Amino acid sequence: MKRLLTLGPSLLLLLVAVSLLRAWTLGDAGQSLQPGILGDLPRAIPPGVATAALALGLLLLGSFLLGEILSLIGLPRVSGALLFGLLVGPQLHQWLSLPFPPLVEHAELRYLELIDALAVSLIGLVAGGEIRLQFLRRSMGVVLRLVATEAVGVVLWVGVGVSILGQWIPLLSERTSVERWFLTLVLAVMAVANSPAIVTAMLRETGANGIFARTALAVTVVKDLSLVILVSALLAAWSATASGGASIALEVAWHLSGSLLVGGVFAGLLGLAVFKTRGRLDLVVLVASFAIALAGRMLSIAPLLAGITAGFALANLAPLRSKRLFRSIDDLLPATYALFFAVAGARIGVDALSSLWPVVLALSTLRIAGIYSGLRIGCRWARVQPPMQRWIWTSMVPQAGVSIALISEVGKAFAGQPWVNQLLALLLSSVALHEIVGPPLLRLGLLRCDEVKR
Repeated sequence: MKRLLTLGPSLLLLLVAVSLLRAWTLGDAGQSLQPGILGDLPRAIPPGVATAALALGLLLLGSFLLGEILSLIGLPRVSGALLFGLLVGPQLHQWLSLPFPPLVEHAELRYLELIDALAVSLIGLVAGGEIRLQFLRRSMGVVLRLVATEAVGVVLWVGVGVSILGQWIPLLSERTSVERWFLTLVLAVMAVANSPAIVTAMLRETGANGIFARTALAVTVVKDLSLVILVSALLAAWSATASGGASIALEVAWHLSGSLLVGGVFAGLLGLAVFKTRGRLDLVVLVASFAIALAGRMLSIAPLLAGITAGFALANLAPLRSKRLFRSIDDLLPATYALFFAVAGARIGVDALSSLWPVVLALSTLRIAGIYSGLRIGCRWARVQPPMQRWIWTSMVPQAGVSIALISEVGKAFAGQPWVNQLLALLLSSVALHEIVGPPLLRLGLLRCDEVKR
């Protein structure tokens, strides 16, 4: 109770201070001419640049404080970061039509995209480092069976459910027969997506390192890597009739192989840094993560896949030498997770979620039913023992980074179609719901399997 009385006023004080700073600088941030530090030499300042650092500090400190408050009542810190981003972000502010400006604006979020990619790269390094080759050799049969049954279960439940309910969904009811079946398949496949970022964050937060934790992370990573290939193939099939079909296939191939190649290169560079450096490696990790993020933009690869590849290679090819590297990453993770999930919360489309909630709720129910039934069958097939057999499904509910990246690819593939905005709104609203309910469910599963460090 004493800690709560300290954290609550601190969070309130932070919000008041930022609000006063916003009011004081209002009208200055968007000015095109400002006096430079060398005198009256004018310089252009695009909207959002002058206050992006303020937004960064607010999201970082606020999400940390709210996460600590929620942890006192048994909820995940990740949920606190998501909730804080949602509360101070522009989406909720726009939906409520408040008369004052939001604490974090759209223009500022654009300048946080590179930091977002940095966090994804760092999360990939951690996720890859958690997957040990010895564990995969011993448990790959179990992992593959769980991946297969869960994916089939979700595709069947969502596919059949959407086919039956399609006449009440404007996105589907107004389409031709071919478009309706293809969109149904896209919705079903996209529902399979998971979130290595949330799973990794929850395992780090709770200190879980048992069979449930390792299996959940391995299933999540293997499934999402497979899903990237499957979704890319689906989108290439849609574009096959267009003249760019061949180029899209090549782009998909490079997206996958290039990510693995870049990850291997950074594994070698980080391994060399570990060998040559005796001190702490925090700065090395930050530079490498930024470099992976920049490579993702410049080379059209996936920073998450590159990070997973690099982390996996380091942890398994140089397990002793890489321990120092992963200890340095551990020190950076709390701030990284707080910022990453706060930015994700600020981007949750409250407007779309509020208008599409019946369809989103139906899709979510079908998805969770598919996850639960598919994993129950998979656990029996793989002879998984209780209590993991009963609770492993909770690790497959969260959605975040990979899902959003795939939705972006869907938007590019269907660009120009009159219904693309409806499809994107539905997919993003579904991800937003699972972003919110996923972390508490995963924590419940870890508690029931007795893998949370007290």
